Amino acid sequence: MKVKGYGKRAVARGRAGAPRFRQGYVMIMMGVMGTIAHAQQTAQTSDATAQTKDGSTLPAVQVKGAAIQDPQGPGVGYVATRSKTGSKTDSAVIDNPQSISTVTRQQMDDQGVQTVDQALRYTTGVYTQDGTDVRFDQLRARGFDMDSYMDGLALFQSPRFATPRIDTYLMDRIDVLFGPSSVLYGQGSPGGMVNYVSKLPTETPYHEIEALIGNHDNYQLGFDFSGPLDKDGTVLYRITGIGRDAQTQVSDIKDQRIAIAPSITIKPDHNTSLTLQAGYQRDPNGGLFNPITASGTIWSNPNGELGPDKYFGDPNTDGMHRTQYWFGYQFQHAFNDTWSVSQNLRYLHIDERYYQTSVTSNLTNNDTAYMWGNVDNEHWSQFQVDTHAQAKFATGPVDHTVLFGVDYRRVLGGDDMGNGLAGTLNLYNPDYSSLTTILPTDRVDYSLSQIGVYAQDEMRYKRWVFTVGVREDYASTNQQDDAAVSHANDHAFTWRAGLAYEFDNGIVPYVSYARSFEPVLGSTESGSPFVPTTGKQVEVGVRYQPKGYAGYFRVSAYDLRQSNVATTNPDNANYQVQTGQIRSRGIETEAHVNVTEDLKLIASYTYLNQIVTEDTSFEGKRPTISPRHNAALWADYTFHRGPLRNFGVGGGLRYMSSSEGNSPNTFQVPARTLVDLAFHYDWQNWRLGLNINNLFNHEYISYCTNTFLCYWGATRSIVGSARYTW
Repeated sequence: MKVKGYGKRAVARGRAGAPRFRQGYVMIMMGVMGTIAHAQQTAQTSDATAQTKDGSTLPAVQVKGAAIQDPQGPGVGYVATRSKTGSKTDSAVIDNPQSISTVTRQQMDDQGVQTVDQALRYTTGVYTQDGTDVRFDQLRARGFDMDSYMDGLALFQSPRFATPRIDTYLMDRIDVLFGPSSVLYGQGSPGGMVNYVSKLPTETPYHEIEALIGNHDNYQLGFDFSGPLDKDGTVLYRITGIGRDAQTQVSDIKDQRIAIAPSITIKPDHNTSLTLQAGYQRDPNGGLFNPITASGTIWSNPNGELGPDKYFGDPNTDGMHRTQYWFGYQFQHAFNDTWSVSQNLRYLHIDERYYQTSVTSNLTNNDTAYMWGNVDNEHWSQFQVDTHAQAKFATGPVDHTVLFGVDYRRVLGGDDMGNGLAGTLNLYNPDYSSLTTILPTDRVDYSLSQIGVYAQDEMRYKRWVFTVGVREDYASTNQQDDAAVSHANDHAFTWRAGLAYEFDNGIVPYVSYARSFEPVLGSTESGSPFVPTTGKQVEVGVRYQPKGYAGYFRVSAYDLRQSNVATTNPDNANYQVQTGQIRSRGIETEAHVNVTEDLKLIASYTYLNQIVTEDTSFEGKRPTISPRHNAALWADYTFHRGPLRNFGVGGGLRYMSSSEGNSPNTFQVPARTLVDLAFHYDWQNWRLGLNINNLFNHEYISYCTNTFLCYWGATRSIVGSARYTW
């Protein structure tokens, strides 16, 4: 397949960690467990702050263990015990056959996040780009790119740049499902998926106005109103919106946004619910990416360092303008205690105009790089509908929750595009007038149609939970580039099975197997269309949900393999063949704990051993980007009595070991440790906050790619907030 320019996948594709750090991390985890055990011994009951689905705080209540939660709600503190993401049913996270992590609304608020990348910094198994690129979320799990979903429906990524992006202020929670998920969601990456759960109407009136101000000229204003529209509470509403005008650490890269998301829930009776949803988001300046050479960053250069605050494209011409809107609904109806039906539907459209010049080669003569230009006038439409029926019944001593479903998706996209070399540039003394303007010279159209039929049975016998699911998909993909046409009809059968056992003390060991598939656009030199890549995973682990306080712990190990990976044709480097395979093996640990009314903790550690097992060029090498070791620890303590009553302080450590700078593994991206800090104070209806990320302003390279291009990580950010609720 000929490569026309490069998009986000090309720049988002790590090495040995530190044994001493692993020993230190084990000691930290032992200390955390000791603190929790002490809290259990000193209090038979613990105060838990209850939250409504909108994230508003209700008076503290005495609870024993974890209360039953809304699987689409914001969670309680830092703990979410139920989720629909992993099974499409209201099920306990500890029973799911695959690993699930949740970022609650409280965690997002305490950490002052404004992007999905920031929200997932403390999630085990996930690696974010953590830099200045705000064009789209760049998330990886278990060494592979992740797929994005909103309310269980996919946010399809364009082969070019028109990719949906949802603001975190519009979300109640973020669920991460690790490993292949095709049995429920169809085509997808073997690494996993992230599901953004929207803020939905609430039965309790809630009103919020929030203002943020920070360095890099960061200004944001948000509002969130919800409640009943009639006295009987049969019609509920919610309207959430934000406006943001911000620069980044690179003054030429701006982040501007206006977004609004209204929704209405109609509940004629306790068995029926229809939620109408819509959203509009406009990014007048949606960000730019900023690759820089390894020389002058990781490698020393006699001309000095190319620092993290400088833009290396042409600021006079470059920019991204994106408008997206969506509308749809979520419908549920229970016929009786056995049968219920659900249907989710959404249409989403994106219009985007994008022009950028960027560094595309390492330096020659220690100062000059070739510059690449991209121009895109792109539109992208996505329609999806997912319908499933659920039955709960028993056959003898076995209880069943059976799911039958069918989903359909149609994606259409078009792009008036152009790309090519724009010239050369002395990065230490740039003269942008020498660069050639790239014009749109090609018309590229894409389409995808997919229909999938699936079934799942969650069986419970005494303490055993056995889950098995099957799915058949039929997909048609098309790409037309002027006169060239690529077309493929694919079908795939995927399945998964998992077994768990629940002990009285809350410990649940489990084992599972899952498969995935993902269609690939393009063709071989002979013109034959590419077949889908496939993924398969074996996972074993132990989960623990304590009885005496709200907490969730997980330790898991997995073996994950992706086959049919495109690799360079050894006989013609202008084309590719699908003979590659990548293997990921790893261990993940995590803890989300509301230790007491005052103290909340998050701890995570990830070990990833990823290697190219079959390839024409890089067999036996480690892929770029993802580090071998990744660990994080966050704690928040709020005083509820004494002279510091209602004052809280939070802090976190994030460690990433070194990663490979290129697939030949000839150089590495250095490790780094970052410190975050937060303060907050509640007074009557006000909440004041201050968040400082990368407290010591550590300058570091986030990752590099095979073309010797690298990307600076985020330097220090300071954001103050004021929120008023009533």
